[in-house]
Amino acid sequence: MIPVPKIQSLMDACAAFEHTIVDLMVRMAPGIVVFSCVDGVFQRLPRSKVARAVSRLRELGPRETAFVLCSGKTRAELELVLQQLEVCHPFVSEDGGGLYVPEGYFSFDVPDARRVAGYQVVEFGRPYADVVGRLRRAAARSSIRILGFSDMSIEQVAHVCGLPPLQAQLAKQREYVEPFRMIDPSPAARARLCKALEGVNLRCARGESFDRVGSPVDIDVCVTLLRSLYKRANPAVMTAGVAHASSHEVLRNIVDCHVIVPDDTGSDEIDVVDWAGAIVEAVQELRRRRADGARLSASDLP
Repeated sequence: MIPVPKIQSLMDACAAFEHTIVDLMVRMAPGIVVFSCVDGVFQRLPRSKVARAVSRLRELGPRETAFVLCSGKTRAELELVLQQLEVCHPFVSEDGGGLYVPEGYFSFDVPDARRVAGYQVVEFGRPYADVVGRLRRAAARSSIRILGFSDMSIEQVAHVCGLPPLQAQLAKQREYVEPFRMIDPSPAARARLCKALEGVNLRCARGESFDRVGSPVDIDVCVTLLRSLYKRANPAVMTAGVAHASSHEVLRNIVDCHVIVPDDTGSDEIDVVDWAGAIVEAVQELRRRRADGARLSASDLP
């Protein structure tokens, strides 16, 4: 029989080890998380521009800062962007349809997630096949002719959207949202179709070349959930939002610091180097706030 004092010492050692592991996990978790809407940022970019953007982001150090991309792009498209940026962090695809967290990214499992291709995925959108089916039935009942990505070849998507074949192929790998256009885009037809889509619990968002239809979900729901996960991993984490003018309201009320990327062109396309600079600016602002908070706390000591 093991003496009681020895058992107690073993329990104390286990408790100390557990605290050490928790402290280590907190230190390894990002201290700053930047959520960024990236639609309009990564469009037909030359490698030299991407390299300059990566160089700017490297100024922040390799481990303290996480970049969470939020977009209407597909998982496949965002994976290519993350590969170009040389980072591996969670992302939000297809207008909030899915939240993708790399397997093992957190020290705990993501609640209500399913495992898909190396990710823990929280799905807010309907499956793509369901969305396409509902769209087609709603259009048929409304006597409206439509053309969606699901009806188009990779070559057609590349031609119509002005994309290289690889990007067109990635853009077609939809999981939650169907881009489509009406053959006769009159206001009356659009109103009829939107009303029919609402009747089957879908939402239509107007775009320049294509409208997009999917479940009535929003990116901010994914950001709020992911922010809570980062807080669980590191209670002291600080968050920033980086967006261009047309989408800045999405993140404003969720994060600690908000930066709008300058847009001097009047279009929705944002220079990727300016985008990287805005991220650096946001992180530097949070570091200043953290340092100021530490100084204030120190001044309260006796």
